[in-house]
Amino acid sequence: MSIRFGGLVVLAALLAQSPPPMFSPWYVESLRDVLKLEAPDIARLERDLAAKPDDSRARLKLMAYHARADRASREEDRARRFLYALWLIEHHPESEILHSYVSHFSRRELTDTQYQRATVLWSAAAEAKPHDAAVQWNAASFVEGLDAGLYMRYLEATAAADPDHPFALRPLAHLYALSILEGGPLASRAQAGLEASRNVWVLGNAANMFQSQYNQGLQNGRADPRAAELAERYYLRAKALDPKLDRRSILPQPKPPTVPPALLVAANVQRLPVDAFPQLPPAVAGVLRSRNCTVPQPAGGGVRRNVIRGEFFRKRVTGWAVLCSVKNSTALLVFRNGDDSKPDTVTTSENESYIQDVGNGDPGYSREITAVGRDFIMQHYRAYGGPEPPPIDHHGIDDAFIGKASVTWYFYKGKWLRLQGSD
Repeated sequence: MSIRFGGLVVLAALLAQSPPPMFSPWYVESLRDVLKLEAPDIARLERDLAAKPDDSRARLKLMAYHARADRASREEDRARRFLYALWLIEHHPESEILHSYVSHFSRRELTDTQYQRATVLWSAAAEAKPHDAAVQWNAASFVEGLDAGLYMRYLEATAAADPDHPFALRPLAHLYALSILEGGPLASRAQAGLEASRNVWVLGNAANMFQSQYNQGLQNGRADPRAAELAERYYLRAKALDPKLDRRSILPQPKPPTVPPALLVAANVQRLPVDAFPQLPPAVAGVLRSRNCTVPQPAGGGVRRNVIRGEFFRKRVTGWAVLCSVKNSTALLVFRNGDDSKPDTVTTSENESYIQDVGNGDPGYSREITAVGRDFIMQHYRAYGGPEPPPIDHHGIDDAFIGKASVTWYFYKGKWLRLQGSD
């Protein structure tokens, strides 16, 4: 995607638009069922790949399986994933799999021998195709977090191969700006690169990063005037190349906080009386009334929530879970059945902990509980890791900070286990 003005990319237009997709439809489709893969599926995929090493779908599925959160910490899984990546570097260094998360490794995940082997292969691939932006971008993606100097070099090579590259130019600009401000071993090289650049996208994003660092320092009481000076300098350099640049977009000024204190908002959470949930058994409703419970509702309206039914203690025994709000705190109460007068209190928290911007700068309460089964629990464990779940034969309770994260509570051997929810 390029929008040109006098032969240059117009930064303001690019800022206003979404970049093109980083991955092809086949890539997205290949990952669709990775969380469901079991040992027999892996054996079949390995046979397929052995027969057809260029089968990108099979290779991606296998790499994603070995990168899954429930397997990523295992040495044998990392080793397999690394070998699959090495083959691609050597045979298809342009493959989009190589800038995917499945091809990323931290330094502690690689032995010295593995790391040296990968860097040698990337050097050979990059030198063989210096004008192939896909190869240079993949090399940069691989060494990010491993070697800042190599990362800068490959980002510069990507920008040289494609001055309009939709993904490499902003990281390069940010790396330049932060290296200059930090004054480390890459500072002089970053300064020289930025001074030599005539890419409005690089200059504009560098100015934006300098301004962001100045704003952050100002808010923390440690403003760096040099950051503001550099922001102005490179904004003017960018504007000389593209006179249509908007100063406010490139150099945003710090804004005063507009969200009321969380405690004040929490005091105004919408709460429904117990009688608003006629589906509750009389005994359960009676316990809630005796505790002066009301049921907090997520901002935004809609159906009444936070009273749920499920088999929370054991299979084929239906109980209830309720968020019980008293004053400014809320407890998760779980009833074994419709006659339970002594529910378990799984967790208690302050309402202000669940306040967030719910749109247009408006703060609101954002907590919701739902009943979840084995598929949900296992897929979230495979996706995000966390404690290994016990055998699952009844419901868990997903306790969510809506749009952010959740934990899943599961009753096992007399205790409520805290399992991985959404991340």
